[in-house]
Amino acid sequence: MNVEKSYGVNNQTELNNLVDSHLEELQINGFSLLENVLDFQELSECRIRLDAVYEKQKEEFGEEKLKMINEQNLVRCPLVYDEYFLNLAINKKILEVVEKVIGNYFILHLQNGIINTENEEHHQSSWHRDLPYQNFVISKPLAIGALYCIDDFTNESGGTFVLPHSHRVESIPSSQYVEKYSKQIIAKAGSVILFDSMLFHRAGFNSSSFTRRAINNVYVVPILKQQINLYTALNGKYSEDEFLSKFLGYQSNTPSSDKEWRNNKFNR
Repeated sequence: MNVEKSYGVNNQTELNNLVDSHLEELQINGFSLLENVLDFQELSECRIRLDAVYEKQKEEFGEEKLKMINEQNLVRCPLVYDEYFLNLAINKKILEVVEKVIGNYFILHLQNGIINTENEEHHQSSWHRDLPYQNFVISKPLAIGALYCIDDFTNESGGTFVLPHSHRVESIPSSQYVEKYSKQIIAKAGSVILFDSMLFHRAGFNSSSFTRRAINNVYVVPILKQQINLYTALNGKYSEDEFLSKFLGYQSNTPSSDKEWRNNKFNR
């Protein structure tokens, strides 16, 4: 272990593996970058499948209506349309870190695909938290986001900006802080940006010549409700799978009656 020269200090954090390094970065900075999670072939397939789901959602809801509610180029819950995206959400490298941060009982809160087209501002380009309208701080994270970079995140393609340490303050920092400390994350396609869901972040403007896609998965403690009820959306598919039924929130949905609550407890 390398020891930093210091005085008046009794302890120094010790890193035993790569996961420890990500945990330390998440705790202090609020974000961390995992590289080489997806390979070239997986990325090619992912682009095709994500675009296909978006085309289907446009057809189902209507492109003009999507624009009216700032939902254009946003793919809601692609795992409902294509099991490929469920496999992304349960990637072992990601879940290993998530479990270390928020404990061994977590559920998938949301999965969204973001399609940043060239020279077009995206709704996600405004500063936000992935737990919106929450103005508090907490000593232990309630939620962790895993943003898959499906295309290169560069200066030109509008890679994600973050405000380091902002998960530790209640309100969005001042414009002066934003200007001085905002940081753009440059990452190769196939990387995953992990971040505390209370960290302020936003998409950059894509001035490149290619579309920049990303898929965000947010994992939460089961006391938080899902963006979309996955049991209903999936018609209970995977109910027989112990891990998936827990991960997809089937086992933490609100019971409809005292009898159902007691039966659930009795059958555990």
